[in-house]
Amino acid sequence: MLATLFASLLALPQGSQADAPVGLTVIVVDVGQGDGIVVRAPDGMVHVIDAGPGGQGTAAMLPVMNALQPIGYGYTFLSHFHEDHLGGLDEVLTARPFQIALDRGDVNRPSNTGVTNYLNAAGARRQQFVIGSVYQLGGGAVVRCVAMNGQVLGGAFVDPTQSAQEENSRSVALRLEYGQFSMWFGGDLTGGGNSTADVEGPASLACGDVDVYKLNHHGSNTSTSLNLITRLQPELAVVSCGVGNSFGHPTATIVNRLNQAAAARSLLATTTGSANTIGFGVTGSIRIDSDGRRYRATATNGSFLDFFCDETPVPPVAAGQLRISELQRNPNLVPDTNGEYVEVINVGSQPIGLRGVRLVDGASAITIAANYLLVPGRPMLFQVDGASSRNGGQPLGAALPFGSLSLGDTSDSVALTQGATVLDSVTYGPGFPGGAGVAAELVDLFAPPSAANHVAAQQAYGPGELGSPGRRNDGENTAHPVQVAVSVAPDRFTVHGTALDFGGIAFSVLLLAESQAATPFANAVIPLAIDGLFLASLGAPGFVALLPTSGYRSVDVLIPQPNPLPGAVLHAAHVLLDINLQVPGLSPAVTFVLP
Repeated sequence: MLATLFASLLALPQGSQADAPVGLTVIVVDVGQGDGIVVRAPDGMVHVIDAGPGGQGTAAMLPVMNALQPIGYGYTFLSHFHEDHLGGLDEVLTARPFQIALDRGDVNRPSNTGVTNYLNAAGARRQQFVIGSVYQLGGGAVVRCVAMNGQVLGGAFVDPTQSAQEENSRSVALRLEYGQFSMWFGGDLTGGGNSTADVEGPASLACGDVDVYKLNHHGSNTSTSLNLITRLQPELAVVSCGVGNSFGHPTATIVNRLNQAAAARSLLATTTGSANTIGFGVTGSIRIDSDGRRYRATATNGSFLDFFCDETPVPPVAAGQLRISELQRNPNLVPDTNGEYVEVINVGSQPIGLRGVRLVDGASAITIAANYLLVPGRPMLFQVDGASSRNGGQPLGAALPFGSLSLGDTSDSVALTQGATVLDSVTYGPGFPGGAGVAAELVDLFAPPSAANHVAAQQAYGPGELGSPGRRNDGENTAHPVQVAVSVAPDRFTVHGTALDFGGIAFSVLLLAESQAATPFANAVIPLAIDGLFLASLGAPGFVALLPTSGYRSVDVLIPQPNPLPGAVLHAAHVLLDINLQVPGLSPAVTFVLP
């Protein structure tokens, strides 16, 4: 049975949870003031949802498609007949052999050059969406039509002709699914603001919870109603808008509605938008990759945020597992309201999810609603402004709700909590390291966070503030243990190996055994018995590999269904080997039980 268990490893991609997940890719392309989305299904087929204004099909959409190396072209999905969504679609349809071009049909369809160009390019490929229909993208990814022309899956109808923006109210709403990952696309669908028809309400009810919400109408006040947010409950929201646009997109009202102290979500925008609204990260084109269990949002410059999907079980964070590693309490080159940040780091033995963690600053508390995935050793920023052009050059982090964090220049107290548990806290006063333009960095991540355990940052970031936001502290001297952990799900278990002091200079060997024993090897004693499972793990794909420079990696083991070994008790250890086959470090054994 154990041999069967390990043969199933070949059926899984061997990427670590520290790497970008492999499967579905969605790219919200920076097309300026408009929407253009490229979807690459897990089997390599490429599809398009809108294509931005005229010219952007060729200038922006086609290069993104080419970079994805598609094996073929499936659907184009048009949300509605407005130039900033359909203008580039005729260019895409002319240049690539897409099979089917779906739109909302001819009910009260506008008549203009852009629409004519689209109709001519679509030609015989043109079809009309059908409410409730599921469109197969390939490799297990599907799109379902939830709403169109005011009609909603389940029978509800909201009359678009009674809306102040009829064509927007006729927008098609789509739900994209792959495994446990889900995402909403709604064009410019209206939610009752500015005298528009509230189609969002019934459409979001029909859609249900999603992981990612692509903002309707570029973050206009016409859309993103409280009902929609409550029903979709997204962890990540993304918005496409033009820099300096004249419409106010995304508006402060919508940004603040999505990103609140009581439920702080991740909000990412292709540009800074129309003005100085803050509360979101600025990324350029936004790439989202998912394996159906977790997903990564990557900015054009390579910065990224990782998330668990809603349904992925994540244990509570334990006290001491998450540390406040750095504070920038008084930036010098930008205002405090743009440049302050709190950096945290996972010092545990496996990835953690941050949903439900609270960042407490004095009497203020921010509850994280996004299920950020943080692997061991990876720092993450909670920043007051997510635009690097305004925040002093910080990397991408979690942009906090507007005005929710204000660190005292001289004295303050900052804590991380979850429920009644204090995960970590820092209290500082006069004489504490750091100051004007200088961050305070934690030295030993396992020692108490006193003034003596902090140093003033020495290295510059951005235009000249001092600190190490988003990377290992320059002043850190933590002695990190070699660790192993195993997380168990109904269909798989994942072995996690961490050795933050040895990244890139040792081989990482993840070992399993049916029993524990003191087994001498080279200069060490391995805490596992050399049995059949031990030998099988040595030969299984991914169990022996060069330790990444980050010092963390993981491997999934698929459990055959039905599980042939329910309740089996197994053991794991993490052993490091150098080029001389000596052991510079190893973990204690851990015990786990198959479901």
